[in-house]
Amino acid sequence: MTVITTAFTKAAELRARALGLPEHPVVVIDHPMASKTGEQIRDQARESVQKIVDGLTSASGAGRNG
Repeated sequence: MTVITTAFTKAAELRARALGLPEHPVVVIDHPMASKTGEQIRDQARESVQKIVDGLTSASGAGRNG
């Protein structure tokens, strides 16, 4: 499971393919993080929890999530 921001979507896809893991589960969150408040980051984390759980617990991974 990888959690990345939108700025790194293509790089993560290329890396997963290079490692032979094209279906590696990825959760994509908004970019940039540095300008967000603590509350905005917590909200984003809460919104992503189920996607992360799904990616970690499904037999084939969750695939690519946005």
